[in-house]
Amino acid sequence: MEAEYVVAIISSVGALLLGSSSFLLKRLLVRIDGIDSRLVALDAMTQAKIQSLEQTTMAKIASVEHVTDAKIRECQSSHTVREDRILAMVVEYAKESDRKFATVREVLALQERLQAIDSNVRAVLSALDRLAGAER
Repeated sequence: MEAEYVVAIISSVGALLLGSSSFLLKRLLVRIDGIDSRLVALDAMTQAKIQSLEQTTMAKIASVEHVTDAKIRECQSSHTVREDRILAMVVEYAKESDRKFATVREVLALQERLQAIDSNVRAVLSALDRLAGAER
């Protein structure tokens, strides 16, 4: 075979190999670029879902905090009302006790007066007995 044909065959085969390898390499790069694009889109979608979940979670936390604060205020109000009623009841019982104690003091003072009257009556009766005994 002549050298020109050999060079032409080698050049043709080389060009054919270079073209097919270039074609395969280009297809591989296109696939890699497609995978990269899908990963970027997946990452963006994941970030959007994460932000949505964060916003939903923050809204739920705020709602729970609001409900909790309302319940705490309601309980505090309820306890304040109960404490006020207990205090009013204690004051009423103290007033009632003071009235009863005043009544007891009045009864004791009356008892002392009655004892003094009884003592005076006994003294008068004793004096009358002595007078009656002296006249006999």
